[in-house]
Amino acid sequence: MPDMNNTNIRGSYKHQFKKLDRSIKMVNEFSEFLKLLDLREVGMLRVMMLRFMIESVEANWGRLIEVKDDKFVVIESFSYRSGRISNKKVASQDRVIDKNSPGYKDIYEVVKKEFPVVLKHITLEWTDRKNCSSGGRGCSVMRVPVVVNDKVRYVAELIKKVSSRSAPFDEEDLSTVTIISNIASAIFTNAELFNSAIHDKLTSLYNIHYFKELVFNELAKVLKFKTNFSLALIDLDHFKSINDTYGHSIGDEALKFFSRVLSEEFRRASDIVARYGGDEFIVAFPSTSAEGAYIVCEKLRKRLNREPLLVNGITKIFLTPSVGIAQINYDEVESKDNIDEIFKKLFLKADTALYNSKRTGRNKITIYSSEMPLIEEREL
Repeated sequence: MPDMNNTNIRGSYKHQFKKLDRSIKMVNEFSEFLKLLDLREVGMLRVMMLRFMIESVEANWGRLIEVKDDKFVVIESFSYRSGRISNKKVASQDRVIDKNSPGYKDIYEVVKKEFPVVLKHITLEWTDRKNCSSGGRGCSVMRVPVVVNDKVRYVAELIKKVSSRSAPFDEEDLSTVTIISNIASAIFTNAELFNSAIHDKLTSLYNIHYFKELVFNELAKVLKFKTNFSLALIDLDHFKSINDTYGHSIGDEALKFFSRVLSEEFRRASDIVARYGGDEFIVAFPSTSAEGAYIVCEKLRKRLNREPLLVNGITKIFLTPSVGIAQINYDEVESKDNIDEIFKKLFLKADTALYNSKRTGRNKITIYSSEMPLIEEREL
């Protein structure tokens, strides 16, 4: 007659080895994914981190909660069933978790103590409470902080329905998810440092240094295949007057509003938008003629002419752009020219066109032509 104790022990060991193997596999796969990640794709990192956490411990649901001042915001949510993971829609009333919301105190404790927690048998207060209460064993919940630059930026909350076939989360599960969190934390921190180095702090657009790096890479492709490439310089009209009339804080709001509209209008994946400095902006349009760039810049101009910046909910400030556009002319590109020289020539033409837009009344777009005398070259 078989020894039931030995059978149970072997079954338990087999289960533990299988679980450990799965954890190692998921952590390794997450590490491999990170090797391919572009540090600018923070949103993708958030999604994949949560997905790997859910799959590694076979949670039924999971949500990623962002810490924002005195409240928390659910930014990602997934369900997991029969080996398949899918987006889980979050109702608008459940997206923001404030001090009066169910579960706020539990999340706050994790943020405050910067320490993960596992609850083995509870009945949830939020939207999945019915799923957890059915069957009589409730749910097991794991909450793990994700630290970025020495501060809890996110909390991953994983939920597992407990049944005779599904045990609650244990310390091994917590260890696996914590490893994924720690790996992601390092990448989040690097991404934050990288993104702060390439973006303008006020407007969140690319800064001119990173813009040039991207554009030089694009120009290398353009010159090889002799495709169109256009450059636009955009000036926020009468910015000094806005500062003098309303103050520098409103001037900053004007720059942020202007930048947001630029980002929304120049939204092709190939468009490269940056703040050149002060009230000037620069946009590269790969695979685009000057006429094509004119069309999208005109859409920008018309939108700004009809959509004002609203200050204090009362005052309307209409912001207008002056734009200069230039396109690469391959007849003028010499074989000895390097990419830096080609860019400088193109920039000077766009700058000359911008000068003509400002000189002839502002709130207009000018395409450079060879008939225009080039203005004095300025430092880039």
